[in-house]
Amino acid sequence: MLRKLAKGTSGLGGGSSGRATIPLSVIGPDVRIVGDIITQGEMQIDGQVDGDITCQTLVVGEGARISGEVTADSVRVHGQLTGKINANTVAIAKSAQVVGDITHETLEIEAGGHLEGHLIHKTPRPAQTATPALEAPRPAVTAFRPEPVQDEAAQ
Repeated sequence: MLRKLAKGTSGLGGGSSGRATIPLSVIGPDVRIVGDIITQGEMQIDGQVDGDITCQTLVVGEGARISGEVTADSVRVHGQLTGKINANTVAIAKSAQVVGDITHETLEIEAGGHLEGHLIHKTPRPAQTATPALEAPRPAVTAFRPEPVQDEAAQ
């Protein structure tokens, strides 16, 4: 069963850390979802999803079929995914079939994995306290004023 955890409650394995532990959500092979899925935790999809998925970590099982945009920190695809992927880390297994653009920081494609789309490498966000890019030092410029030449004949 899928359930939503209220703030302040802990899920499976909830410890004394004070932070809620969000359990792995699994969509079984006999399940078809039409609509968007949003979770702050991990998802494993073995069934079919027609909609966008937003989560922390997504694993697309070998028998899974997803049609929609995926936004996550980490995505590992073993099945079929049609749509955009926006993630820091993307891994495409040899059994995967991905059709769509991938925006990533790190990309891994196993031999035999099928990918059809554009790859867009995103650069990590700089820290907010970062200093501006350093420029090459400029040489010091001093004004040169030649002394007036006095005509010896005038003296």
